[in-house]
This record gives sequence, structure tokens and C-alpha cells, in this order.
Amino acid sequence: MDNEIEICQLWSLRLNPSDLYNIERVPDDNPENGGGHTYIQIPKGQVPHILRFLGKSYPDNGEQITISVGDQKDPDTTAQIIEFWAKSSGRMRISQQNRHRHARLAAWSPQSGFPTLEPYCGSDIAKSIIQDIGGLHIYLARDQNGKVWGGFTTGPIPESSSHLPFSNILWGQKNPGGYWQLEEEN
Repeated sequence: MDNEIEICQLWSLRLNPSDLYNIERVPDDNPENGGGHTYIQIPKGQVPHILRFLGKSYPDNGEQITISVGDQKDPDTTAQIIEFWAKSSGRMRISQQNRHRHARLAAWSPQSGFPTLEPYCGSDIAKSIIQDIGGLHIYLARDQNGKVWGGFTTGPIPESSSHLPFSNILWGQKNPGGYWQLEEEN
């Protein structure tokens, strides 16, 4: 992780090939079998983790949860607002993350080194890219001052980060992500 901060809480999510494809595809690349969303989907099993990080309960349909997020790699840039919305079947989404249609969170942008797809590359190419880099996780981290930072990781746990208490949810191809919080000392 770049620009080390004192992390008090962390949420991470492993991106699937379909997520990468949907946040990277160009506007006139619409899947034949439907779908084609422009958000990052949070599976039902990961929803309790993001809600705990956000300190919120599951939103009603039509209600959003917003949070201001800085870019951990470039802490001097202006923080951006991202939106979390309810979806069917207890899932959630981080909306407006397709970089060709919206201003994706800078911490998850190509300028920050986030993986990209060439126009008209499908989920199969996204799968190959994610496999080649050894996995892709996005994360949000809250520092000791309550500021939230965004970033991403690729590959297996680097030796230099293996000591981190949350490394097991932040790297790898198989780990779905999760939630970690610093335990308060008594």
C-alpha cells in the first residue's frame, strides 16, 4: 500500500471479471445478453462488511449512502463522493464507476495504475487480465482522523505487507475481501 496511513478500519472487495468489464467498457459496447451496468456490484455476502465500514444499515430502495473518499496514492487531490445503493436480493452497488460515462473514483482510475481494458474486450479478456495480475481488490480505509482513503491491490500478498493485520482480506485471487477494524486497547 502506498502512502502509508494509520488505518483504523478497512473494507475490501475482490473484483470479478464482469465488474472490471462493466466499469471499463465503452458506451456503445452493450452485452448481447443484457446487463451492462456501470457500477461495481457488492455481493450479498459482502454487504454486511461494507455496511459496518459505512456505519449504516441497509438502505431502502431509492436511498443512497454517500461517502467522501481521498486517493491514498495522491493524498493532495480533492476527495470525491461515491454512492452506495441497494440492489435486489440483498446486494448493493457502488454506482457510476464506468470511466467512459462517469468520473470514477480517482483511486480506482487508470491514472492510479488501475487495470484497463481496450474497447470491445469482454469479460473473458477481463478474466485473463485479473488472472495475469494475480487478483484485483478495491479498498476503502479510514484513518485515525476519520478520513476515508481509496485504493486497490493486485497479486498475492507482497512480503513487505504480509505483517499487516488485514493483509488476508486485501490480496489474492480467491479471497473475496471483507472488513477489518483496529482493536482498541484497554
